[in-house]
Amino acid sequence: MDLGGNCPSVALIFGRSGLIFGKRPPVSEDINQQILKELQKWRRSNQAILVVASITVIVLLISRRKPSEPENSWTGITTAMRQSDYPRALSMAQANVALHPNDYYGHAYLGSIYLAMDDLTNSEAQYLKAYELFPIEENEKNLTAIRKRLSMEKDSKPSK
Repeated sequence: MDLGGNCPSVALIFGRSGLIFGKRPPVSEDINQQILKELQKWRRSNQAILVVASITVIVLLISRRKPSEPENSWTGITTAMRQSDYPRALSMAQANVALHPNDYYGHAYLGSIYLAMDDLTNSEAQYLKAYELFPIEENEKNLTAIRKRLSMEKDSKPSK
């Protein structure tokens, strides 16, 4: 026997004397409408919160993203050098020097790349250009060291 759990016309009513069987009080349509309105408000507010949170996450991700380095940046060239990818470093550095031919730093960097590739002749030419553009002690030392190494190699080769 169902005591009112599923039967719409019978309800359990608790009174002073205990359990009483009777009809359920009618549920007002106003209460249902109020509940529905509250649920709709809750849904709209959750949707608004979700939109704001999504926008916030997108803005944070964009703001933390590093700007991409140009292909021929000095950072990229340095990375190639650290990876011993001298041909790539050389081509990127040559492109930079072509864009800025009067920048001593580019010529000095080319000198160090050629030196790493054991191309002393081109290394000397680039260090010389760097020294001509900006005659500082560091450029002079690099040029002198390359010239000394070239003369040592020339002296160590047997004469024909």
